[in-house]
Amino acid sequence: MIGITKGINDLSKIKNVKEVSVSSKVNALNEEVGAVVTPFTPKKIGLANGEIAYQSKWGELVRSPKYLDGAGEIKWPVANGFIVDKTGRAITINADLKAGQIVDRYGDAGGRFTSPVESGKILDYETRGLPYPESSMKYHQYEVLKDITETNIKTAYSKSSKEVQNKIDDIMEEWGLSFEDLANPQRGDVAQVFGAGGGAQIRFTTSVKYYEQLGLIKEVK
Repeated sequence: MIGITKGINDLSKIKNVKEVSVSSKVNALNEEVGAVVTPFTPKKIGLANGEIAYQSKWGELVRSPKYLDGAGEIKWPVANGFIVDKTGRAITINADLKAGQIVDRYGDAGGRFTSPVESGKILDYETRGLPYPESSMKYHQYEVLKDITETNIKTAYSKSSKEVQNKIDDIMEEWGLSFEDLANPQRGDVAQVFGAGGGAQIRFTTSVKYYEQLGLIKEVK
């Protein structure tokens, strides 16, 4: 499931806690006042290549209305789409990204999920566990310019413009992240979700664009 954004910040595959909280409060209020909540009906859209898509509440296109909940939001899988162990915890390892490695994703740099490109082999779209029609997502490749380590991230941060530093500060504060967290992208196998899966994915700690802005990776395709 690598790859994709909610374009709309794919922060792909996890719901914004604030949105969930607000949604819950609204639903609770509706119940309290006896309001009738009408289930969301997605708009059916025909794509140029003949594919049929369905539009979510936020405008994202998905392959099936089954991928949307009653409020029209994408039903993101548990554990960020990774295969889980018996306790329900994601089975992942430190991706240990090194300079020269290539990763890719479908969707803009606002998302966190990528896949490894090893020996030039690109994983098939259907192995990534994504809800979106393939033709609706642009493909991107990124080269790792420097080993993704805490030391390199701190150095890159110190050499960045004040504007970039402020962006990094804001995202770290919002999500309660440290430089150590940023240095630990996680890799694991993709579970069977959205009628697909089986590939490998690398989840960056935050959006790919922040690693780009720090000069740690660059888009090459």
